[in-house]
Amino acid sequence: MSDLAIATDTSSELAAQAYVRARRMNLLQQLALGIGLPLCCLVVWEVFARFGIIDRRFFPAPSDTFSATVSLLSHPDERGRLFLDMLATYRRLALGYLIGATLGVVTGVAMALSKPIRYSLAPSINATFPTPKLAIFPLLIVIFGLGDSSKIALVALGVFYMTCLSSLSGVLYASPMHRDVAQAFRIPAWVRWTRVVIPSAMPSIVTGLKLGLGQALILVVSAEFVSAQEGLGHFIWDSWQVLDVPRMFMGLIVVALTGGFAVLLGEILERRLIPWAPK
Repeated sequence: MSDLAIATDTSSELAAQAYVRARRMNLLQQLALGIGLPLCCLVVWEVFARFGIIDRRFFPAPSDTFSATVSLLSHPDERGRLFLDMLATYRRLALGYLIGATLGVVTGVAMALSKPIRYSLAPSINATFPTPKLAIFPLLIVIFGLGDSSKIALVALGVFYMTCLSSLSGVLYASPMHRDVAQAFRIPAWVRWTRVVIPSAMPSIVTGLKLGLGQALILVVSAEFVSAQEGLGHFIWDSWQVLDVPRMFMGLIVVALTGGFAVLLGEILERRLIPWAPK
């Protein structure tokens, strides 16, 4: 083997090793910052609570919340109740998100593909989008009743707007260069839309789906505050009414973990649907 080939192989190996080291350092930095900052906040909270800087009746130390969580989970009845509340929330969340995301993406893409549909629906959607969805909840209760249907409808409504508008803007403002190239090669319109325009709009569509996850969690917990006999929102509100603050914080932690899991699902969805997007 010539010296040039040996040098080339060595250079490639060193570059690969440098790339692996850079990826590891980047991952360690993300973990350190992502975990370190919340830990620092918890330590400051613990110190403030211990020294009486904050009122422990309403802001118990994290150690007190942890103890209360362990105590609650050690009782089968309380553990079963929490599990049922989580199951109720996740059921409403999943059904509402599935309905709202499906209708939102389909409607948004249809509005982008057809001017008559866009001209018909855009004024109503744009006019009602700023309306707080919780303000419509009493009307949904009148229509769907006090059961799960009204809460699922509220979640679906909030997700619909997020996904519809994101899908509409993504398709409308897709790169015109892609369309010009497709037209230059005389690709049929249906193939052009399904294979060129919509894939180029996927980043915006996926962004709407990710935002819809957060919106869905906010709405379902808010609805359970005011009209539910089970669910994480009811669990939190019931704990506050009896001033069981550590138990309330435990419910908030479960909601926060659910939100984190939703963000993780959104990242996985993004990598699946748009693998070409920068990481």
